[in-house]
Amino acid sequence: MNADGTPSDWDPLGSQDARRLSSVLVHLGDTQADRISFNDILSALSERSFGALMILFSALNLLPLPPGSSTIFGIPLVLLSIQLLIGLKNPWFPAFIREKSMRTQTYRAFISRLEPLLLRFEKLARPRYWFVPKIIVERVVSIVALLMSLIVILPVPLINQMPALSIILLSIGLGEHDGVWLGTGLLVAALAAGIAIGLGASVGLAALHIFG
Repeated sequence: MNADGTPSDWDPLGSQDARRLSSVLVHLGDTQADRISFNDILSALSERSFGALMILFSALNLLPLPPGSSTIFGIPLVLLSIQLLIGLKNPWFPAFIREKSMRTQTYRAFISRLEPLLLRFEKLARPRYWFVPKIIVERVVSIVALLMSLIVILPVPLINQMPALSIILLSIGLGEHDGVWLGTGLLVAALAAGIAIGLGASVGLAALHIFG
C-alpha cells in the first residue's frame, strides 16, 4: 500500500488484503481441474503480479529440487527484473510460457512446502524505516534483482539459494515499505555477489593452473 492508503502497484503480500499471497496460492490449488497453468497463476495474482511472482519463483529456489531446477525458475526472474527495470506496469510472458502447466497435485505439493515460509514473511513484514522515494528504491531493487537472477540461473550447486533469498527480501521490502527487509535484502545480495565472484575467481585460477 502507498503512504496515503491507496493500493500500490507492487503489493506482493497483500498486507491490507484479506487474501494474502499464501492464501491466494493455496486457494488456486482448490480447483477441480486436472492441471494449473502459468496463466492461471498470473490471473490469480492479478494486480500484485510483479512482486508476488518474484517472491514465488525465488521461494521455489529455496526448496530442495532436482538439479537444473534453479535455471528453470530463474529465467522468469530475469524477465521480471528486466520488465520492472524498464517500467512495465504488468508482467509480460510469451504465450508458450503462459500456456505451460503442471498437474494440480504437483502444484499443491509445491505450495504446501512454500506456505509455511510465506506465512513467516507475511507475519513479520510491516511499513517501517522508509526514508527514500519509492521510485528510487524500485529502480535499485530491479537492478539488484536482475543481478541476483543471473546468479540464480547458473547451473552451479549451492550458490542459488542466497540470491533467491535476497530477491524475496527485496520484493517484500519494496511492497511493504519495510526498510528492515529492504536493507537485509541488500546485505544478502552483497554476500551472494561476493560468493559468486569468489567462486568464479577460484574456477578461473584453477583453469589457469591446469591449462596455463
